[in-house]
Amino acid sequence: MKNYLGILLVFFSTFGFAQERCGFSIGNKIKQVNNPNWIKQQVEFEHQLRALENTNAGQMLRVTAKIYKIPVVVHIVHNNTSNFIGGTNNTNISDEQIKSQIKVLNDDYRKKVGTNGSNINPVGADMEIEFELAQKDPKGNATTGITRTYVAQQNFDLQYDNKILANIIHWDFEKYLNIWVVKSKNGTIGYSEFPYDSDLIGLEADGSLIAEQNIFDGVIINYTNFGTCCGNLNPTYNLGRTVTHEVGHWLGLLHPNGDSNCGDDFCNDTPQIEKLNDGTTCNKLTSNCGGVIRMNMIENYMDYSPDRCMNTFTNDQKSRTRLALALSLKRKKLLLSLEILTETEKLTISIEPNPAKSIANLRVLFKGEKSVNISVFDLRGISVYEDVYDAQKSSLYSIKTENLRTGIYIIRVVAGSETSSQKMVIDK
Repeated sequence: MKNYLGILLVFFSTFGFAQERCGFSIGNKIKQVNNPNWIKQQVEFEHQLRALENTNAGQMLRVTAKIYKIPVVVHIVHNNTSNFIGGTNNTNISDEQIKSQIKVLNDDYRKKVGTNGSNINPVGADMEIEFELAQKDPKGNATTGITRTYVAQQNFDLQYDNKILANIIHWDFEKYLNIWVVKSKNGTIGYSEFPYDSDLIGLEADGSLIAEQNIFDGVIINYTNFGTCCGNLNPTYNLGRTVTHEVGHWLGLLHPNGDSNCGDDFCNDTPQIEKLNDGTTCNKLTSNCGGVIRMNMIENYMDYSPDRCMNTFTNDQKSRTRLALALSLKRKKLLLSLEILTETEKLTISIEPNPAKSIANLRVLFKGEKSVNISVFDLRGISVYEDVYDAQKSSLYSIKTENLRTGIYIIRVVAGSETSSQKMVIDK
């Protein structure tokens, strides 16, 4: 492993605004400029990720990981006034093209034999993550997992316009992976939000950062780099691997060079490299880092290789995504929302995290279907929060606590005729 925090700080201080295949690096620079806490947040995330890795070192995360199936909503944001679907140069791409992309994600993240996502690399990993178009919308209605929205705007800057897109349409990122498909105007063909959040221990994030993350979280892809069929796909990035790459960022993975010369992606089984593939060749490439010549892993999904070269996530990349999912509260909330919560004979409640900072996740279990009243009281008995939900089954609820002062509170849940209370600590 290379110099951990030192390289991270150099990376976030030096990279520029050059146009690239992926907007991840540029997006980080924009956030660094707009928010003075951004570098601190990233360093803290990596620090805690490493601590979590050391804690879980003996638990064989590579082998025993649970298979997650993540619901995806694909938002087609187009300027086709006729709303005609599919065809050449049409940003309102077809259902067939969308479904082909979901297939690629599953082939790649499950390392499926007989597909382009298969490999025999000794460090190649089945990520044990699957994706499916959502079957229920946020209101519980049946859906195809595809939305189509006409806008007058012809194209979008993937780094600067992400909040604009989220304001046009988004579904709750704590329950879905949002993917927006648009026409890019700046040469960048993919962009993704990283799983940083404001609840990292010892980290203070200002209100603007919290608001930004509550507006946008997901992946944005240029329409000619989405899927494997139909329309007019880019000749180099035409096998759906741009989405595979960006979802990797969404899960916590970095570029193999850490976006700096001989930088670090914090995965021991990816070789240290000078720079990313320029996207023109599948020929073998080498790097000289510290006088050591290494072969680049051009087949890694987090590089910039042409789509036809890519087929590998590594075991350490898999472990890193698992740890990031466990550390990031917003990713953890999504995974918890996928669980089918069991019934209990008596009302049972639990709070996570506890102590909490800006959000507390409340798990409420009971039998059958009941109305639910959730109240929060300070130690003087004064109510500081209350919400009522009708016709509920066992569910997970999110309580925003960023406006509460540091201290001890009591959460009271009334489900039908049953009542249960638990202490909650706010520690900022």
